[in-house]
Amino acid sequence: MEEKSSKLYENEGDPKFSDISLRLLDLSDIDDFMVWASDGKVARFCRWEPYTSKAEGMSFIKDKVATHPWFRAICINNRPIGAITVTPKSGHDKCRGELGYVLASNYWGKGIATQSVKMVAKTIFDEWPHLERLEALVDVENVGSQRVLEKAGFKKEGVLRNHTFRESRVDMEEQSLESEVKEGQSEFSEISLRPLELSDIDDFMVWASDDKVTSFTSYGPFSHKEEGIEYINHVVIPHKWFKAICLNNRAIGAISVTPFSGNDKCRGEIGYVLGSKYWGKGIATRAVKMVVDIIFDEWPHLERLEALVDVENVGSQKVLQKAGFMREGVLRKYVLLKGKTRDMVMFSLLSTDPRI
Repeated sequence: MEEKSSKLYENEGDPKFSDISLRLLDLSDIDDFMVWASDGKVARFCRWEPYTSKAEGMSFIKDKVATHPWFRAICINNRPIGAITVTPKSGHDKCRGELGYVLASNYWGKGIATQSVKMVAKTIFDEWPHLERLEALVDVENVGSQRVLEKAGFKKEGVLRNHTFRESRVDMEEQSLESEVKEGQSEFSEISLRPLELSDIDDFMVWASDDKVTSFTSYGPFSHKEEGIEYINHVVIPHKWFKAICLNNRAIGAISVTPFSGNDKCRGEIGYVLGSKYWGKGIATRAVKMVVDIIFDEWPHLERLEALVDVENVGSQKVLQKAGFMREGVLRKYVLLKGKTRDMVMFSLLSTDPRI
C-alpha cells in the first residue's frame, strides 16, 4: 500500500486519527463503496472481483453487509473510505474471530488501516467476551497488509501454503502393540482402510471410551455404547470421507478428511485416532500415507491437505512429520476443546509435495 492521499491531509505530517471512525455501512454509502469496490488495485487480494456496476454493489450491501455479525465502514469525517469486519467462528472454534479490512487506494500509506485495526482490537474482546483470539489471513504477496497487522500488535504465526483459492493458488500468512504387530515390524500389508459401520461399535468403543485417546479429540470419552452408536449414525456415516483404520479388517482406529468449500475448496483437513494399544508402531503414519496416496486423485480439486494438532500432542506431530507434512506454525488459542482454548500446530502437505 504505497499511494498517499493529497486530499486528506494538507501536509505530509501525522494523520489526524481523531477524524477516523467506524460505523455501519448502509445503502446510502453506495457511491463511496464503489470507489474501492471497483478498484482493481484494492480487489487484487480480496475474494471478490472488482464490481463494474452500482447494482452489484447494492446487492453486496443488502445480501452480505447488512446480514454480517460485525461489519463496519472505515470513515473519515463520517464518509466511508473502506471497511473492516470480524467474522465469528462457531462450535469448537468459537473462541476466535477472523479480521478482514479493505481501504480505498488513495488513502493507503497514512496509517489509517493500522489505526482502524487497533480500534477494533480495543473493543471487540469486550463486545464478544467469549472471544480469545483475533486472527487475520493475508496473502504472502500483500506486504502492505502484513505491515498493518504487525504495527497493530499482531504476531505472525506462519505461512499456510496453498490455503485459499483464487484464480491461482495462494499461500496465506495455522507404547506397545503386543502380539498382533511386533515391535519394529515394517510389514503393513495387514493394515487397510474401509468405511466404519455400526457393526464396528464394539471395536469403536475400545478407543472412544479411552481417556488417553480422547484427551485431544473433540468428543468423548464415551461411557455408553448408545453414545457410540449415535456418533456413528450422526457424524461418521454422513461424513464425506471417514474410514476405519483396520488390522486384519478389524477396526483399531479411524481417519478422516473434511473438505472445505467456497474459496477454501482447495484444501481439506485430515484427522485420525488410534487405539492406545496400537500406539508407537508406525500404524498411524502408515494410515496417513495411505490417505495421501489416494485423496488427491479422488478429489482432483484438492491442492492442500492440512492437520491441526494440539501443541502438547507430540506423538501426533511426529506422525505427520514422518508422513511428509510440513510444520507451518503455532496458532495461538485456536480451538476450544472441552472448555479450554488450545494452541494448535498447523501442518500441511500439498499435492505437489514429494511423497516419502
